[in-house]
Amino acid sequence: MHEYNTFDLTVFLGYFVLVVAIGFWTSRRQKASVGDYFRGGNRLPWYAIGFSIVAAGISSEQFVGEVGYAYKIGLPVANWEWLVFPALSILLWIFVPLYVRNRVTTMPEYLERRFGGRARTLYALLMIASYVFVNFALVFYTGGFALHAMWGVNKVAAVWGLALVTGAYTVYGGLTAVAWTSSFQCALLMGGGLYVFFAGMSKIGWDFGAIIGTGEQAHLMTSANHEVPWTALVILMLSTNVWYYATNQYINQRCLAARDEWHAKMGVLLAGGLQILLPLATCFPGMVYRVINPDLSHADAAYPSVVAAVVPTGLRGLVAAAIVGAIMSTVSGLVNSTSTMVTLDIFQRWKGRDWSEDRLVRFGKWSGAVALLIGALFAPVVMRWESMFRYAQDIWAPMAAPVVVVFLSGALWKRASERGAVACIWLAILTVPFTLAKGVLADADIHFLPENLANSMVFAGAIGLISLGFVVSLADGVRLAAGVFGSVVVGVLVLGIAAYSPVAIALVILIGTVGLIGWFCVARVAPAANMWDRSMLAGEGAGHWYKSLWLWWAMMAVILTGIYAWLW
Repeated sequence: MHEYNTFDLTVFLGYFVLVVAIGFWTSRRQKASVGDYFRGGNRLPWYAIGFSIVAAGISSEQFVGEVGYAYKIGLPVANWEWLVFPALSILLWIFVPLYVRNRVTTMPEYLERRFGGRARTLYALLMIASYVFVNFALVFYTGGFALHAMWGVNKVAAVWGLALVTGAYTVYGGLTAVAWTSSFQCALLMGGGLYVFFAGMSKIGWDFGAIIGTGEQAHLMTSANHEVPWTALVILMLSTNVWYYATNQYINQRCLAARDEWHAKMGVLLAGGLQILLPLATCFPGMVYRVINPDLSHADAAYPSVVAAVVPTGLRGLVAAAIVGAIMSTVSGLVNSTSTMVTLDIFQRWKGRDWSEDRLVRFGKWSGAVALLIGALFAPVVMRWESMFRYAQDIWAPMAAPVVVVFLSGALWKRASERGAVACIWLAILTVPFTLAKGVLADADIHFLPENLANSMVFAGAIGLISLGFVVSLADGVRLAAGVFGSVVVGVLVLGIAAYSPVAIALVILIGTVGLIGWFCVARVAPAANMWDRSMLAGEGAGHWYKSLWLWWAMMAVILTGIYAWLW
């Protein structure tokens, strides 16, 4: 445990008090209605949306795990933040206008409008289970670890402290409290992380070449046999990232609560701009500490070590508060998103059709509290499972790929059918126990897949292409027997190619995704219910040039292109 003085502790505790006060104060005038509680009364401005999206996407694993990983392998880790831009672009230009114009409240609700009730129920159950048993458990685990490392707090006591404090304002205030507290937390965590980076750079004399290093650790894109190969990054960029940002209730709920479409889109753009800076806070401090101390025995100790090395006593409480802020913003978003889907996607359609809005909101509060309780109870189990973080990452990649295919085909291709969508969602569900079993057996040195398919990203790429085969083979107008046969043929062919050449899978996904989305964006002219059309590319704000969405998006694209051209 590093040294913290009384002032550090005062700042740290003051942060808790301030966050709770913001949560209760911002939601004090909220009405007991579904629109207010679950959609913030559609009053969120673009800056609250942008900051809260970034805060939702960051948790303590970034400050602990990502910094440690960057200490170990260097610059390739920055791809976890910078390669979010394509996913945010898909969210910005395709899904935000589609959701906002159709007044969608949940992601599963969109699937029901496009594909029917079975798709909605299956996807809602998949996401609820993922949030409660994976996301909650992971966040509480890393939160308990962080508080134990900083203050020596018992890990289980830390979990319950975080649950009670975060749950208090989240359950009371709904999405309004989540958005505004997350905005404050985002500013704090960005400020704290950037301070650590700049203080570290000052300590090593601003030697940027030293922190970049040499060899593959100095490049964003690495060889196919690297620990983080470019093939895996392509699949991460176009599967897991798109699922996380474009089809995830936990992220998109902020956009659905926007004042209007422009505010929702501008919020996404702000998140993209902040994402460009984020590696300086969540990646580069590890590379800085590698220069300060290249002989660290455990890479995960890099973040607390760099804080101890460069942050003076008296300010460490603020940095510690930034880490806890990341944890709390994640927990609050998970609570609200889980209660929204349990209430509106499951319970209301099952028994609550005739309930008043006030009663539904009360049920939503109780369901959020119960989800939080289950996550907190499950966290001690995770604390005994050292490989849980790796398993979770391996689970998400194959699970995400079919979901991305369902949402994109539903938005862009008129012939995409309910049976194809349901088949893909079932495939996403079945990948979870399969991937978990594969990981457990691998730890026991039991391997039953070809070496290439044992890689979770290559496997996810194959699952994505198989899902595309499902959608095409089971499209409207195709007989069921022919569709099933076509799906089997595509599945066997794709698995064979993936086992032989991950590079081929990555290239097919890259070229196919860009080509298909580009073609449909040109072809989709005529409006159709619950589908995207070219009118949704509108990007001009009223009155002033600086409100042009296309201008800001192009600037970010140029900046990131320059970064990748420089550090390729």
